[in-house]
Amino acid sequence: MPARGTRRWLADAAPVAGSFLVRSATLARPVARIHRISAALAAPHPALWGLAVAVALLDAVWLRRSGITLAPFGFGVAAALVAALLALAVLFGPVLSEPKLRAMALASACLIAVTVPIAVLHYLTATWALPLADARLARAEAALGFDWPAYLAALQAQPRLAWWLALAYHTSGPQVGLTVIVLGATLRVGRLWAYVRLFAVLLLAVVLAAALVPAAGPFVHYGLGTVPDGSIETLGALWHLDALEHLRAGTLRTLALEDIRGLVTFPSFHVCLAVLTAWALAPVRVLGPLVIALNAVIVVATLGAGGHYLPDLLAGFALSVTVIGGRAALRGRRTHAPGLRPEPAPHGSRCPG
Repeated sequence: MPARGTRRWLADAAPVAGSFLVRSATLARPVARIHRISAALAAPHPALWGLAVAVALLDAVWLRRSGITLAPFGFGVAAALVAALLALAVLFGPVLSEPKLRAMALASACLIAVTVPIAVLHYLTATWALPLADARLARAEAALGFDWPAYLAALQAQPRLAWWLALAYHTSGPQVGLTVIVLGATLRVGRLWAYVRLFAVLLLAVVLAAALVPAAGPFVHYGLGTVPDGSIETLGALWHLDALEHLRAGTLRTLALEDIRGLVTFPSFHVCLAVLTAWALAPVRVLGPLVIALNAVIVVATLGAGGHYLPDLLAGFALSVTVIGGRAALRGRRTHAPGLRPEPAPHGSRCPG
């Protein structure tokens, strides 16, 4: 039986301990809430958000040193859109528990957050004004036995075919949105996260490679006219030339988001994206084979409608296969490593991706 002094001490300590526990519980609730929110926003991978911030900081320093200013409207809209999508991801995650909508919102936010700063970096690297590689690419193409001017002439002799190829080429961008919607709606969340991660890796790799191997494209190199000028058949091959000229000459002073065009010739990002999209949607019943066929057409269309040399296509294909295959090999090593098991699929996901 406790002594009288001990009982008094316990009686006095009880309210203090109770108050401490109440305060601890009160503090734990917001901490747990913050943890749930941060966990809801961590996918597709925390490193992707770090990449977006790092590239944006690099852009800011480079823009200041180069004297180029950003037109605020487009970039402000992009930032607001990312913030809105992240808010929706929180709403559809720990609040309403809608995994499909959360996946779509979060993937879209990450794609925008990564693509915009890398696109700015892409333009800034063009200010290096390294020697154009068109002559080397044309020689490599000839060594492979491909005659690009003859191919274009054959294409111009079939205007209906050229139009359909160009139309397929310009579906490449909208297919990104289609991929996000389909993978999210079918709860292939793991595959969706993988798609976003691979997209970022391929985009950054292509931009860095293009910075070292800049080219104007075969239309300029061969001095060929377009039929008709400004049409859908040649829009993708020529719309970058004005910006490329100003960047290389150091005369571009303002960069608007809505004016950014792909300056890449080697390697072809359209081919990378075609392979990646076909891989991402291949398991989807009915749609998968159709997407594979469409993106095979896009690869062919990249020669004419995209204004690419044959080595551009081959390099883009090799890069995308290497990146996607490297991911599969890495997952295989993790799966078969002693003491390790496959990573569990995200909540609500049909497959880990």
